[in-house]
Amino acid sequence: MARVYQELEQVLPTLSKAVYSQPADVLAAPKVTVRPLVIKGRPCYQMETFKDNKAYHKNLEAEELLLLAERELEGRYRQVLLVSGRESAQYVLRQRGDYKKSSSSPSLPRPGGPESHNRTKEYILREGENIPALVDLGIFTPDFKIVRSRYDKYKQINRFIELVDQELKDYPGGEISILDFGCGKSYLTFILYYYFGVKRGLEARIIGYDLKADVVENCNRIAGKYGYDRLRFEKADVSCDLLSQEHIDMVVTLHACDTATDFALDYALRHGVKYIFSVPCCQHEINSSIHKGGQLDILLQHGIIRERVCALLTDSIRTAVLQSRGYEIDVIEFIDFEHSPKNIMLRARYTGKERRKSLEQALELKEKYGFSQKLLELQYPEKT
Repeated sequence: MARVYQELEQVLPTLSKAVYSQPADVLAAPKVTVRPLVIKGRPCYQMETFKDNKAYHKNLEAEELLLLAERELEGRYRQVLLVSGRESAQYVLRQRGDYKKSSSSPSLPRPGGPESHNRTKEYILREGENIPALVDLGIFTPDFKIVRSRYDKYKQINRFIELVDQELKDYPGGEISILDFGCGKSYLTFILYYYFGVKRGLEARIIGYDLKADVVENCNRIAGKYGYDRLRFEKADVSCDLLSQEHIDMVVTLHACDTATDFALDYALRHGVKYIFSVPCCQHEINSSIHKGGQLDILLQHGIIRERVCALLTDSIRTAVLQSRGYEIDVIEFIDFEHSPKNIMLRARYTGKERRKSLEQALELKEKYGFSQKLLELQYPEKT
């Protein structure tokens, strides 16, 4: 059972930053950030909290910080990030009350001691690296420099690869097969092929599906140009076309619109796919079908609140269905909200351990509020 305050105590001597976010307690501040400082020659830690659009600061000795972390922060936040001289580690609060270490990566040395905060991010895919497909996709210049106007996209790509690397770092096979649903211009499809084929040395076979024929044609041209002979793109509608019947190890669905995400997840479940990486968007289905009928009515009165509640409810139901089919789920902040409002990732790995409690709760909500949710209906038609 992971206790974040104990992890904090271990890394405190080299701590660079601690961030507590996504409060599980309505009385907790939306976000708490801790950074080391040196005041009058003495090291301490500054805790910054935000409330009502105002920042509040408090300087703490090490013992005070650890006591506060144990008594006031532990269990009140769904995500905790600890960045130290050893590693950058993210912890996710589980339903049973403990934290799971959902991701970690080595940290760069922190020059200049605790008062220095301007470390360069160490990306898996570095500027200057020979990734020619990214030139054609407009992310790199011809001399492999980042196009500054595409820097946010570059960060998203690296964040995605970090999350894949963390989950599949111990992947046992020499081959991997991947389907990318709604691949669009295929930034991440090309990068997945490069990451697994070049960086990891695996025999990677990837298929990208998209509705637009011109996009598919252009991506196939780029794949051929660079000799990516095990990467192909096909025009297909995930909701109705016959898709790959080959063995698939991993399904990716990033920003597949509305119920397209549900059809992609349904495909993964029906084909026994081991790994799923999904960043949903445009969840209109519940919002357009839900009606008032119970204790949630207060959340349905105003359009913007209703929209956000329905989006979160959609992802919660998807998570419940995946858990009921034997998947272990991490719900992760994919990238900072300032870069993209579509920032929740569902990262799933099949374990065979089925959990159905949340599914029953989802079915009760559906019965009470009368909404439609495609994945629930596809997987449990007899109950919907």
